[in-house]
Amino acid sequence: MTRLAPVDEKKNPEFTAVLAELTQSRGKASNALRSMGHAPEGLRRLAAVGDYARYHSSLSARIREIVIVITGRESSYAMGHHGPLAVQAGVTQDEVDALCRGTVPVSFRGVDAAVARYVLEFTSKSSVSDAGFEELKALMTPREITDVSITSAYYVAFAMIATAMGVTHDSEDYVKAELDWQRKKDQG
Repeated sequence: MTRLAPVDEKKNPEFTAVLAELTQSRGKASNALRSMGHAPEGLRRLAAVGDYARYHSSLSARIREIVIVITGRESSYAMGHHGPLAVQAGVTQDEVDALCRGTVPVSFRGVDAAVARYVLEFTSKSSVSDAGFEELKALMTPREITDVSITSAYYVAFAMIATAMGVTHDSEDYVKAELDWQRKKDQG
């Protein structure tokens, strides 16, 4: 159950302007993004980081979704969106399930396994070990490593806000539309 009353778009032109921007970049504003509408400028700035992570980073769709699934694995809201997006990006359901348990799937090799280990450490209390960083550094460019870190950090914040605000899950139709939107974005 949502903990704050929704922002009335008709009474808040600043929020209405941000929603228009979100529609341009994402097709539609999710319930989680709308829940942040009481701080329109904060929403704008946080959403800009999310837009970068989702649509403009150097990561492949598969790596991006591995990062997001691991980071958001304890958020039912995040998993309602990114579980299907991960499958769409080529991660099997068994692999998604393993990532949700906080384990590296036995089928992962190379960069997939290194990214999974890195993000599991990145999202832990002790952060990333030297060995984990060096493993990723041997397989990815500095930009890719930075993009993995930015994407994970964004989704930590996003999942925490969605959970704290008690965001209502988006409809199945919304998630299907999001899958189509993301597919088109990933295909260029």
